[in-house]
Amino acid sequence: MRKTSLLALLLAAGPALADGAQQSVATGGLPAGDLTSAAIRMVLGLAVVLALLGATAWVSRRFRMGAGMRGGLIEVVSGLSLGARERVVLIRVGGDQVLVGVSPSGMRTLHVLNQNPNDSQSGNGAGAFSNYLDRNS
Repeated sequence: MRKTSLLALLLAAGPALADGAQQSVATGGLPAGDLTSAAIRMVLGLAVVLALLGATAWVSRRFRMGAGMRGGLIEVVSGLSLGARERVVLIRVGGDQVLVGVSPSGMRTLHVLNQNPNDSQSGNGAGAFSNYLDRNS
């Protein structure tokens, strides 16, 4: 008897429970006629998600893993794009500099410089120029 009355109660309340669940899913718990506020909530939710996405992108650029690796053995000095998929990159390895070509088919060493060209130009280049001027004066 008790089971029968419980079953009758559930069957009677079933349509009311189902109707309430449909309203809350469709409009986020708002009455069916209040779609303007549901649209505003949806737009604000989208804005929050996009703001979080932008903040995550900014943080990942700001705290890149490669930026903290300065002073390591290998450092990219400069790079130049030659085409849509080709690049030339100057890499410093210890005291040497290596010019590397990068393409879709792979990487190739183009030239190896045994000393830093900036040091040789500023130190020896100025001395060689002054010696040239002294000889021709």
